[in-house]
This record gives sequence, structure tokens and C-alpha cells, in this order.
Amino acid sequence: MKTTEENVDEGFEEVQPEQKTSGGNRPDFRVVQADRDKDGNAVYKNVGGMWKNVSKSGNEFYTLYIGKLKLLVFKNTGQFAQSSGESTSDLQV
Repeated sequence: MKTTEENVDEGFEEVQPEQKTSGGNRPDFRVVQADRDKDGNAVYKNVGGMWKNVSKSGNEFYTLYIGKLKLLVFKNTGQFAQSSGESTSDLQV
């Protein structure tokens, strides 16, 4: 994966469906690392991405790549957190 630096307003970029290519090369989400350039400006380096997939049973999940690391990310459907009113994330690694 080629590492590039560019200025962005947020720590990730969601790719809109009309922007996706049929080859599936562009991730649904980019994973970036915050850094500063020599002038002190905030820059973000691409370090990975998340691609949306659908299992054979129809469940949606993401494949997360950071360098050579590959992780599966699933929708958080934990019953305990929902019933207890605790704040939880939408995705679970």
C-alpha cells in the first residue's frame, strides 16, 4: 500500500456510493494517522482502509487493513449495552 500525505478536515473520509469504482480498489473508509509537517500544519498519512463486505448468509461486515494487519469488523449488536443504556460504538472489532 502506498503511503501518501494530504491535508484533510477530519480523521477519515467516507466514500460515497457514486464515487466507488466497480473494481473495489477504493475503501469505504480510509484509516489515517495524524502528524505535523515541517511548518507545523496538520497532515494525515494513509495507513489503511475498510472495505464493506456481505457474508454468504447476508450479514454485512467490514474488512480492515492497516499495513499487513487484517481484521474483521462487525456491527455491534450487544444486547447488554443496549438494555443498560451504556454508550457503545456502532462497530466491533
